Amino acid sequence: MTTDPYAKIAAIYDVEFRSANADTIGYESRRQGQRVLVLGCGTGRVCRGLHAGEVVGLDLSEPMLEVARAQGRPVERYVAASMTSFDLGAFDEVIIPNGAFAFLPDRAARAACLAACRAALSAGGPLTIDVPMPDHARQGEAHLPELPAWEGEVEGRHVWRTRETFRDPVAQRLRLLDRYRDETGWTAQSELVLHTFSVDEVHWMLEANGFYADRMWGDHTGGPLRPGCPRLLVRALPL
Repeated sequence: MTTDPYAKIAAIYDVEFRSANADTIGYESRRQGQRVLVLGCGTGRVCRGLHAGEVVGLDLSEPMLEVARAQGRPVERYVAASMTSFDLGAFDEVIIPNGAFAFLPDRAARAACLAACRAALSAGGPLTIDVPMPDHARQGEAHLPELPAWEGEVEGRHVWRTRETFRDPVAQRLRLLDRYRDETGWTAQSELVLHTFSVDEVHWMLEANGFYADRMWGDHTGGPLRPGCPRLLVRALPL
């Protein structure tokens, strides 16, 4: 993708998701160490929920980081950079939350990200990756029409979001087309393209890039992988 899908909707995104905390509670309960790097940090929701001594957030979207910096919360710093090519020093832990790793477009990008994470974890700390578990019951549905997904108040105006979904099971690709509207006639569109991972693929990918899967969960409460579980959550350790 050559354009920032969050450029026009960063403030709306923050309002929609700022109260979500199940993932952050899980990350904090399993946190190891005091220096934590969050990749794909967006508007800083996960960063603000961690109680480590130093939290650094990295994201490619400057509009999302502008919202994060405006929160005035005690995060060490936010860095505008790609998760495939960063060098911010050593960390005790790296977290890639909320499907951000799945946005990487190909194997080369995913390998580059894992190499950068491996270098950042020089002391052997964990890498946590959170991606959606493929919805196997719907793999045969190539297209779901535009449906209501969310509505709320943003800066004094009523805003709603719809979502249209496209699936390509052969390429393991999920395309989400979000459309935002308000009562004045304003519209914006955000397109997200995700790779969907199988459990076996995650094991091979990690082992080919200097990690092994220490634990896997199916949700942020620590539930097991199971049919219909919402997440594929992995804690990886350097080999």
